[in-house]
Amino acid sequence: MYRVPAGVARAALIAVLVSYLPAPSVYAADIVVNSGDTNTTAQTLKNQDTLTVNSGGTLNVTSTSITLSGSSAAPGITIDNSGSIKSGKRGVDTSGNSTVRTFTFNNQQGAIVDTYDDGIRINTDVSVGTVTINNAGTITSQTGQALDLDSISTKGATINNYATGIISTQDSDAIRPGGNGTVNNWGKIISNAAAPDDSKDGIDFQGHAGTVNNYAGGVISGARHGITSDVDVNVYNEAGASIIGRNGSGVGSDGNGTVLNYGTITGTIDDVSVNGDGDGVDIDFKANITNYGTIQGTGSKGEKDGSPNTSEGIASGGGTIINGSANAIISGKDNAILIDDSNAGPAPYATQITNLGTIRGENGFGIRIIGTQNDTIQNAGLIEGANGQAVDLGGGDDTLIVNTGGQFIGLVDGGDGTDTVKLDGTGTFAGGVNFEILNVKGDWTLTGTQTYSNGATLESGKLSVDGTLDSALTTEAGTVLAGNGTISSASIFGTIAPGHSIGTLTFTSDYQQQAGSTYEVELDSTGKSDFIAVGGAASLAGSVIVKNAPGQYKLGTKYTILTAQNGITGGYTSATDSMPFIDFALASVANNVYLDVTRSNVTFQSVAVTTNERKVAAAIDNLGSSSSVLNSVANATSADAARNAFNSLSGEIYASANGIMLEDSRFLREAVIGRVRNDLEGKSHGGLWGQAFGSQGTYSGDGNAAGVDRAIGGVFVGVDTKAGNFGSIGIAAGYSHASLDVDGRNSSQQRDDAHLALYGGGRWGALGVRWGAGYTWADLDTKRNFELNGTANQARSNQIAGTAQVFGELGYHIGMAGVDFEPFAGIAYVNLNTHDYREAGSDAALMGSGDNQDLPTTSLGLRAATDVVLQSGTILTTHGLIGWRHALDDVDTARTVAFSGGSPFSIDGVPIARDTLMLGAGFDVNFSPDFSVGLSYSGEIGDDIQDHGVKGNLSWKF
Repeated sequence: MYRVPAGVARAALIAVLVSYLPAPSVYAADIVVNSGDTNTTAQTLKNQDTLTVNSGGTLNVTSTSITLSGSSAAPGITIDNSGSIKSGKRGVDTSGNSTVRTFTFNNQQGAIVDTYDDGIRINTDVSVGTVTINNAGTITSQTGQALDLDSISTKGATINNYATGIISTQDSDAIRPGGNGTVNNWGKIISNAAAPDDSKDGIDFQGHAGTVNNYAGGVISGARHGITSDVDVNVYNEAGASIIGRNGSGVGSDGNGTVLNYGTITGTIDDVSVNGDGDGVDIDFKANITNYGTIQGTGSKGEKDGSPNTSEGIASGGGTIINGSANAIISGKDNAILIDDSNAGPAPYATQITNLGTIRGENGFGIRIIGTQNDTIQNAGLIEGANGQAVDLGGGDDTLIVNTGGQFIGLVDGGDGTDTVKLDGTGTFAGGVNFEILNVKGDWTLTGTQTYSNGATLESGKLSVDGTLDSALTTEAGTVLAGNGTISSASIFGTIAPGHSIGTLTFTSDYQQQAGSTYEVELDSTGKSDFIAVGGAASLAGSVIVKNAPGQYKLGTKYTILTAQNGITGGYTSATDSMPFIDFALASVANNVYLDVTRSNVTFQSVAVTTNERKVAAAIDNLGSSSSVLNSVANATSADAARNAFNSLSGEIYASANGIMLEDSRFLREAVIGRVRNDLEGKSHGGLWGQAFGSQGTYSGDGNAAGVDRAIGGVFVGVDTKAGNFGSIGIAAGYSHASLDVDGRNSSQQRDDAHLALYGGGRWGALGVRWGAGYTWADLDTKRNFELNGTANQARSNQIAGTAQVFGELGYHIGMAGVDFEPFAGIAYVNLNTHDYREAGSDAALMGSGDNQDLPTTSLGLRAATDVVLQSGTILTTHGLIGWRHALDDVDTARTVAFSGGSPFSIDGVPIARDTLMLGAGFDVNFSPDFSVGLSYSGEIGDDIQDHGVKGNLSWKF
């Protein structure tokens, strides 16, 4: 690839500066045309002479203005023009035959060279020395070239046209740089033609090779070609630069050519010419073209050798073409790229085309190659042919490589020869015609109908056939064949996985699956599966891997995974899956291969860890094979998933709820004991009272049963009267509502309680006695949420329960320093009776039998209270409590449950706290001896329980 030296601009600038230095030779003559002067005398320069035309000065001669005579060794002749040089003939010309010349011409910004004939002509070769032309002004010719250096063939001249520079002609080539010449352009180089169809070019190397560097902002425009050569040419066109042939090629060569383009290169036609072939780049022989910008042919007219001219983005005789970025464009009004001998004959060279951008034939081919060379096209962009043919590779053994992002609009034709398609990367390929070999690497999808007479090979990656592959296919080890299409025949060394989920691959002839290969078959819960349909015979080896689609598999289901019309030889060695409780058994019968869903020999109990898990697992193990519960758990994909299923199906909330009902019996006890106690001074009166309460409790899990959150709130009211001289007796009733949440089991319960109690007590001196009996009717609504057979389920139940209790307490009053203390001891017996229940709403519903559980407890503690008389005379009583409660009997909770059609099993809940710390603190406001209100905190803390609540009391004595 041709690259412009990074320092070319700097070197050109140094050349300008050096040219300003006076030559030290004693033979040098200095000629100056001062500002305001007009010199009409022709000037002759030789040796190291210097001519300076200052700004505002004019050298105006009817003949040639300046003649370079004889030889001029370095540092040579220098002309520095800041004014005007005008001539009726040539501006600068040479005389004599010397090939020893060093000549520098500096045309400063604003300076003018205006001639009838050539602006500057060097009419001899230069074998020793250098010719440098630096232009920042204007050089223009009416009939000749602005710069004619065509006679130079040995030492290449350097032409620098800076951003303000204009080099133009009215009826000739703008520049003929000569052999090995270099043109560096930042300005404008323009040729015009006086007559239509005339051959006036922007830069014409004639029979020489040379280099053009067109930098940002530079414009090279030819009446015919922008740049041309009869032999070889090297062109660099920077981003922001443009080259245009207004009735021909942007860049043309009758030989070889190298083009590196970041800007715009255009070949077009004008409005007046009869014949024009507008190609962006036209290299007759071998081209080396790299494009990151735009190369375009925008029109043609007339004909050549009896055939209409066509406009191409690139026309060449072969070589290398790289369209090197996503934004790069090669387009032609007819064909985007045409490879031939420039006369529609066979191309002389093989061609390699790489495309990362867009190649578009607006009315013809995207790419057309004429000839029998072995050509290669590599596409990772878009190739489009508006005539319906994106690519025509012609004759020869050609290769089409399609990479990620490669697209074709139009037919892809391999032409004659043995042609190969190579898919490398990812994408979709719709195929072509006249290709004999297909090789695939990466992840590709084939659509349409494709035929490869020498076969197709999946070398690596994945191939999805969603159309028809009318060829023999071989897939290598480590590859995957998928899709829902049709294939002629196949030899599988890798993995076959029909469909994109569940699907079918069809083979019209024979099918071979080799040792070490894999059939990855996907099944779903509806009985559908991947399927291989073989029109011929199937020869099977390798193994089957079962891939589970979402859903649940029903035990006993039979899946047909392969059918061969002409029979099956061999067989799969094994079927493996990721499900510990299900086996997929292979069976070959006649022309079919089946997979049967069976229960594995791994028991549920073998993966259970906790007591509850083992009990549930054993119960499910004993269900019949038709049970949906067993079927659902058998679909667990891991031991952890099975354990989660055991716990979610256990129904342990029923056992935990029993223990919590027994514990919640304390709210009724505490309400009536507190009322009987009345106060620590032993004043007993009849009256009406009420208490509202609310409490939030947390019961931690024990590693077997999950933790429970309980919230309860309610109200008690009662009435009592004096009984004898030292006591009272009364009756109380109440209502409460409790909510239980077992987040770890996705279960919840709502409980409504109705309470009734009879109570009494008295005080004899410092000794206080309190007693009571109560009953609570409970209505419980329970919901359990879980997944069964892949769908969300909810089991619901309603049951009745009752709690009976009797209790008593002794307290001893001690007054000390204005504070009343009361040590106390209590005892209670509670019995819970639950009724049978049966859940509804799910196949995994449970049924439970009625149950009885007793809870005797004792308590010890200390109460304290003191009165404060407020300024208003109101008495404020503050009080506190600390105590210990101990459960005397079994604190474990359990319920007996069963699945429908299964054996009963016992399930454990969170245990009742064996020992708890009782806490209380609050105050009462006695507005009168007969009326008071109060607010207090009440809590219990145990090893695995915390319960904290608030109570509000109201009392009216009469």
